[in-house]
Amino acid sequence: MGSDLSFAKDHPDLLPVKPEQKTTGTLTYTLMILSMAITTSIFFLGWFSQILGLNMLQTIVAATIGNTVVAVIMYLNGYVGIKYGIPFPVQLRPAFGYRGSIVPLVVRVIVSIFWYGIDGYIAAWAITEMALIIGGVPPDKVVEIGLKYTPITFIIYLVFVWSVGYKRIHGIKILDSIAGPLLMIFFAWFTYYLTTLPDLPGEMPSWTGGEVGWISSQFFLMIAVQTAWWSTIALNVSDIARYNRDTKTLIPGHVFGLILPQIVGTWLGFIATSLTGGVFSPIDIIAKYSPGAGIAFFGLLFAAMATGSTNVTGDVPAATNGIIRITRWGWTKALTAATFLAWLLIGPYSIVKWDKALDVANTLLLFNWYYSMWLGPIAAIMVLDFWVVRKKRYLLEELYKPGPEGLYWYSNGVNWVGLGSFILGIIGEYIISAIQGNLQTYYGIPVPGIELAWYYGFIIAGIAYLVLTHIMRDYALPELRVSKD
Repeated sequence: MGSDLSFAKDHPDLLPVKPEQKTTGTLTYTLMILSMAITTSIFFLGWFSQILGLNMLQTIVAATIGNTVVAVIMYLNGYVGIKYGIPFPVQLRPAFGYRGSIVPLVVRVIVSIFWYGIDGYIAAWAITEMALIIGGVPPDKVVEIGLKYTPITFIIYLVFVWSVGYKRIHGIKILDSIAGPLLMIFFAWFTYYLTTLPDLPGEMPSWTGGEVGWISSQFFLMIAVQTAWWSTIALNVSDIARYNRDTKTLIPGHVFGLILPQIVGTWLGFIATSLTGGVFSPIDIIAKYSPGAGIAFFGLLFAAMATGSTNVTGDVPAATNGIIRITRWGWTKALTAATFLAWLLIGPYSIVKWDKALDVANTLLLFNWYYSMWLGPIAAIMVLDFWVVRKKRYLLEELYKPGPEGLYWYSNGVNWVGLGSFILGIIGEYIISAIQGNLQTYYGIPVPGIELAWYYGFIIAGIAYLVLTHIMRDYALPELRVSKD
């Protein structure tokens, strides 16, 4: 990069990647994004749409809108990672300050831990039903008792994942690259197979019609959930993209690795759950309706492999590295903390609340909706800071200078313009929700009940950031002092 960063006090993993380390091409990057996107949970999105009462066209349009928005944000943030070779925590510093960047980082880590837990639980769910099938349990009984035993499998699964993370077994990435496509191929065939079966409890969904309108809370909620599903990686995509050879890798990577698979997966999940009555999860459907125990076993095996490998290669490193960057703990201690917290968030709750598959769906639907309210403002500030406010220019050495001598130190390490805009974005969501009479409580915590909270937060925080940086230009743009000097 041509910069002397010998003074930097950051962990070596936070330093810019060197030019010779930028080896990822378009195909490799596309496969990386694809392998993360294709998990069992991708078919849950179609299930959610079916539960909300959307028709097939509305389902596909919602998936297209949500994932296209995410892909655009991924491009804008990934561009920064490629240009400067910096990871997500460092990318936050100009907008939020050297210390203030801890706030959006904590938000991202909390969501990472949740996904560590939920993806792990879904993988354990598939493993549980697979084990029951091996044990000769009839399909109907497998579906009936699968969730009952999954909390036990979940603990065993987390111990296994912890051991893989502890040993840093990199070979699992090979499994990740093949498990996702295998699952997609199987589920596409399986959905077609379902269309040939007579007397299913549901019916083939129609492309149009239905009781849900295009301007409805259900349709907007589905857009929100599709946006929220990968809005997390849209923030920290630089952690991956900074190893890319150039920015030309981003558009095909996001179109073919994210947008198209998400649309296809949602469509398949929507058809499969509609045909089977809408009360069974994609995992249950494989166990219940496969033409024989052998097919069911391999279908669930692919589901467990795809979800588990993404869990190990995506969720676990994101959660663990986030804890390391916040606490400065070592890898083993941070991994242990992330694993325990993943269990704490999901394990006890699943025992008490998840009696049937629809309970899991309801939790996933609401949590994705609610956590997205925090991510929209962060995304807006990150994008506008680089592309508009600083006109695609960061001072690399200054990103790593702690203390008052660093340009991005601001007020004792906090850029109150960025942090204040983030807070205003959240407050704006609450105000809009209160005006509409849609404030809700989620386990005693007031949350905005507006479906498009991510979008409201993005717009409000973005406008606030642009206005405040204009009013407080000398404070918000310390680079101007360098130019004058």
